[in-house]
Amino acid sequence: MKKIYLIHHSHTDIGYTDLQEKIIYNHINYIYKAMDLILAGYENDTEMKHFKWNCESYFAVERFLDDATEAQRVQFFDLVKKGNIGLSATYLNFTDLVDKYILDSKTKQMVQICKNYDTSIKVAMNADINGIPLGALDVFLENGIEFLFTNVHCHHGMYPLYKNQVPYYWERNGKKLLVWSGEHYHLSNSFGLVPTKPESADLVQVEKAYAAIMKYIAQCDANGYKYDFIPLSISGVFSDNAPPNAIIMEMINAFNSYTNEIQLEMLTIEELYSKIADKLIDVPTYSGDLTDWWSHGVGSTPYAVKHAKEAVRIHRICQALDASREVLTDQRLQNVENNLLLFAEHTWGHSSTISNPYDTMVQNLDIRNISYASKAHESASENLVRILHKKGDILQYYGRSGKVKAINPSNEEVTQVVSFYIEVWGFGDINVVCNGVKMVTQIGAHPRGIEIKFVDTFAAHEEKIYTYQEIEKAEHAVNSGIAHIGSERIQDIVNEYDPIICTLPYQLENEWFKISYESGLGVTSFYNKVENCEMLVDGAKFFEPIYEVSATNTNAYEERRLLGRNIRGLHAKKYHGRLENIQLLAHGKVYTEIELTYKLEGTKFSSIIIRFYHQIPKIDFKYKVAKTLVLDPESLYLPLALNIPAKKAYVDKADATFRPGVEQIPGTCMEYYLIDNGIIYQNQHSSIYINTLDAPLIYMGQLKSHPITLCNNEETNNDRPIYSWIMNNLWETNFKINLSGITEYCYSLGLVLDRDISKTHEAMKDNAMGITTFIIE
Repeated sequence: MKKIYLIHHSHTDIGYTDLQEKIIYNHINYIYKAMDLILAGYENDTEMKHFKWNCESYFAVERFLDDATEAQRVQFFDLVKKGNIGLSATYLNFTDLVDKYILDSKTKQMVQICKNYDTSIKVAMNADINGIPLGALDVFLENGIEFLFTNVHCHHGMYPLYKNQVPYYWERNGKKLLVWSGEHYHLSNSFGLVPTKPESADLVQVEKAYAAIMKYIAQCDANGYKYDFIPLSISGVFSDNAPPNAIIMEMINAFNSYTNEIQLEMLTIEELYSKIADKLIDVPTYSGDLTDWWSHGVGSTPYAVKHAKEAVRIHRICQALDASREVLTDQRLQNVENNLLLFAEHTWGHSSTISNPYDTMVQNLDIRNISYASKAHESASENLVRILHKKGDILQYYGRSGKVKAINPSNEEVTQVVSFYIEVWGFGDINVVCNGVKMVTQIGAHPRGIEIKFVDTFAAHEEKIYTYQEIEKAEHAVNSGIAHIGSERIQDIVNEYDPIICTLPYQLENEWFKISYESGLGVTSFYNKVENCEMLVDGAKFFEPIYEVSATNTNAYEERRLLGRNIRGLHAKKYHGRLENIQLLAHGKVYTEIELTYKLEGTKFSSIIIRFYHQIPKIDFKYKVAKTLVLDPESLYLPLALNIPAKKAYVDKADATFRPGVEQIPGTCMEYYLIDNGIIYQNQHSSIYINTLDAPLIYMGQLKSHPITLCNNEETNNDRPIYSWIMNNLWETNFKINLSGITEYCYSLGLVLDRDISKTHEAMKDNAMGITTFIIE
């Protein structure tokens, strides 16, 4: 061992230690401070001219460049080119909630700004987080990033490959990213390389640091470490969002004068890459998802996450409808994207969120974090309103007759449900016509009047105009000559006149599926008529909500700390919803809709609404829940497991599909996944997708406490039951404790008569975007 390379940085944790805007301002100030230290070193010819400061996230650089004068920007990039300031292509340390296309757009802006100042960027680092979505790897590779320095935090997580301080290539579509999987980003601070008392590098401090470092080197040797260098991160103080600290330079010089056995050197990330790249040519190559252990934090703010996911969908629709940018300006796009990126940042809340949930700062940070989702949704919705107005939307929906324009935002041909509403009451029936063809329609309730639905086929980006007209509602004839209905108007007799209505309290059936249910037993069958198989999984019944709680035996913080990487305590109790009521909500030519109401612990109200379509192989379902306040560690699930012969399960994350438990980097998390559009089950002759529109977190495996197995890429890992993990409050520091509230979580299941995963993935994304409709003159 010859060298320890120190990467001096500040871990960017937006909201963990203070108000988000205070932290952002601090990071801007840190860059000014680092520049002052370095420039003073050059001016006075001191050791500080060798000081290095690494901007862990480009976000801090972006905000600095907005704040700085042009002279300061030129000075900043001059220090980058001299090797005093290191850049990182990591915009922020994200959860897997980050949108690939927004991240790619921001990364391209970063690359271009650097080019404008004759600077290239080909390295990145992250700290704290212990996963990166597969789609984010695409962003790195597509924008010329060659090296990633990771600093995983094992608090309820774990580094990949079963040990750290290892290099590997991360491969995707024939391209590779060199990764150094490093230590915790505060390890150097724990060695005493940043003295606090006294605030100078005296002999006692140096001797303590020497002893700690030599012990660490011995440990690395014992673990088979084979290189003559070790890269480590270091912070100005032992805290997140720490400032640059000149005393580190003083400590390095004192340490190097104390011993010749090992030398310390401060580097930028790019210098680290250039020094070690030639020594890493024989490292192994892996492919697959680097799954994040911390993504389950989204379950602590399920209402805001639902809001943010809809904002993403609206944003994607806007970009598809206004590809020529007649309405969408750079500023309008940035208003959406900047807020979505901040909401996807990994911090989530203040460090005392669980230990002191009543604290004003905790409340402020929670509201501020939610505001990012809200501001993104507001901006995306405003953009959509403007785009539709430009395309002819009259903005008034009161007419009992008129014209509706429907646009397919997809690049593919689709057969989709078309839906629009009219703000009227006392409406009769409706006649909808397109190009002389009368559509098969159904009228349903809408909070502001009525909603009209029908099914149609669209070419890629096709626009269609429909005329609609209220017509007199046909009188329902009571055919007294056929035994099908009693005088109390209950249709419960098997007959040929209306053979369906009497079966609906017990089953739903169309050309592709049949679902049976029974009060007290719940859903008893989910039959796939295309593949001729029963899809219901014992113990994980589709549509049956499940509640889990670990009663607190100690304090809230300690109980959650003891969970480790498990998400439930040894004494956790599990409750399955009990079906208590079945209600027919609608039955028409387009769809039939029922509501299954369950009694479930932890909730005031819990029901599943199933909408069965008659013309297309699609089922929409939503979970309506009134969640009560519980301070113990708790979780709410909805089973999405399907029993399908020859099944292979895929998920999509940041628009990249992979098989969970199989197509992952070894040693990563396979307990749960934060996905993008949903789940795909590949069958023998067809595929089924499930859009998880509002609740992107899924759990895989048995719902019980168990030893944690890291991903070993075995095929059996892919055949575990899948659950929509709707909400949880499991983290003992910064994830929200209060899950109470009232809302609905929407899902959509579709069958594709093709086994091709890429086609099914496109169909799943198209279904999530739907058909855009609006009323025109």
